[in-house]
Amino acid sequence: MRVFLPTTGLLICSVVALAQQSASSPSGAEVRLTVNAEAAIHTMRGGFGASWHAIEQPIPVEGDRSHGGSAWGANPPAEDTRAWRQIWRHADWLGLDFVRVELEVRMFEPEQGRFTWDAPEMRILYRILDWCQSRHADVFLQCMWGNVEWNAFPEFRGSPVKRVHSGPYSMESFAGSLTALMEHLLTTKHYTCIRWLCINNEPGYDWSWWQRPPNQPMPLRDGLAAVRRALDRAGIGVPLSGPDWTDLPELKPENVDFDEFIGAYDLHSYFAGFDWHPGGGYPLAIAEKRLADWRKWSAERGKPLFLSELGTMIYGWGGNNPGPSSWEATINDAELVVRALNLGVDGFNRWSFVNRGDLDGVWQMIDTWDPQRKTLRKTITPRPNAYFVYGLISRFTAKHSSILRCERTGGQLEGTNRVFASALKSPRGQLTWIIVNDAPRAWVAEFSLEGCQRPALYKYQVTGEQKDRPELKINPRRTATITGGKAAFSDRLPPMSVTLFSTWNLKHTAPGIIAEPDK
Repeated sequence: MRVFLPTTGLLICSVVALAQQSASSPSGAEVRLTVNAEAAIHTMRGGFGASWHAIEQPIPVEGDRSHGGSAWGANPPAEDTRAWRQIWRHADWLGLDFVRVELEVRMFEPEQGRFTWDAPEMRILYRILDWCQSRHADVFLQCMWGNVEWNAFPEFRGSPVKRVHSGPYSMESFAGSLTALMEHLLTTKHYTCIRWLCINNEPGYDWSWWQRPPNQPMPLRDGLAAVRRALDRAGIGVPLSGPDWTDLPELKPENVDFDEFIGAYDLHSYFAGFDWHPGGGYPLAIAEKRLADWRKWSAERGKPLFLSELGTMIYGWGGNNPGPSSWEATINDAELVVRALNLGVDGFNRWSFVNRGDLDGVWQMIDTWDPQRKTLRKTITPRPNAYFVYGLISRFTAKHSSILRCERTGGQLEGTNRVFASALKSPRGQLTWIIVNDAPRAWVAEFSLEGCQRPALYKYQVTGEQKDRPELKINPRRTATITGGKAAFSDRLPPMSVTLFSTWNLKHTAPGIIAEPDK
């Protein structure tokens, strides 16, 4: 099957299957992959990152439900320089270049008209933004919810649970709050890294955070319109993003009544599973179809499309369930990213960089919190699988990279594709080729590269044999010499693995790639 980018008709990579059954070549290869480094099909307007909240005040947990999800806790105090240096080193290693930074109104305006710019959580926010600013990472600033008595609906006041779920009682006051925040961050604090603003997390559901009495989702259009008008009056041009819906809904144009107020579209994905997965959620092929429809819509309007939260719940979640960071879940996440890249999705945020891991599942990429002792750890270490699988992709990709045309033949089992690939070229011409094998068996693969003006390709890989290892080290192995812009070689794709070939030669001790100047 061939799939074309909706607005350009250009051939894309991961779902190209020129043969229905795995074919072998005289060399024994069962999969063939080809990339043309001169054939870009899309340039990303974001990159690869993770959600990173600054909220520390506890939000009620009732039974197995945290009413703030896991968007709070596990950050050290801003004054703990030793801990923050550790966190920054991990963010450096991962090469996070498109970071969803999360906050709530309570942090900076707990009472109407009283702004607490130097409160403890605001100082944590500055720690996060300072890292993003110094590394030239793009920030997708996310207001999760209000969580303030003064602008909750009267029927919801007095209840910490209902208050956090309440939409704004006064939309104009809410717009004023966010405008004051943006003026402070952009003008007073001089943060130029903030590229996008999203006004609410996952609105539109009877369980979510944009509700009016008695328990009814509020229209998102009213909030976007009020905030856009207030920002424009203040001369703030940062575009809004929306709708921030989950779980990767089908595009229904009649529900998108807010186009005039936003500059980007963003969605969340949690229940897409391998095409062969027998239960739970829906196949990644369905996710791919939904993303293709949204991408066509966004491209027709000249706006980017982001997956602003992604993860996998089909292996379990909630409480301290390890499912979200299991090997299977993280390979699934990598495959979603690869397939979404080839559709032209502009940016990705994994849920989440810092996370307690005992509120709605083990989501964290780094362990800052000891869930047994209910205290912060002194030594911050990688969370296996989540760190090294998604991190392998974020580490070797620069923001605003171009997605390249590539093709794949073979790699099917019982008529289902099991090998997926995508390739990116950085603004300065560095190539990274990502291959996911979700099969329980290995494949011998032939690779062909054209049009790359770099001297060599280096291999980086994570396999099932390396799962659950926080001490894992991933060093380069020179794989192919590029002569006259071309390289041809063969290699083995292990079962349930992610393999990267890149022109970047990064030792494990080196920081990941974040930003490069435009050509």
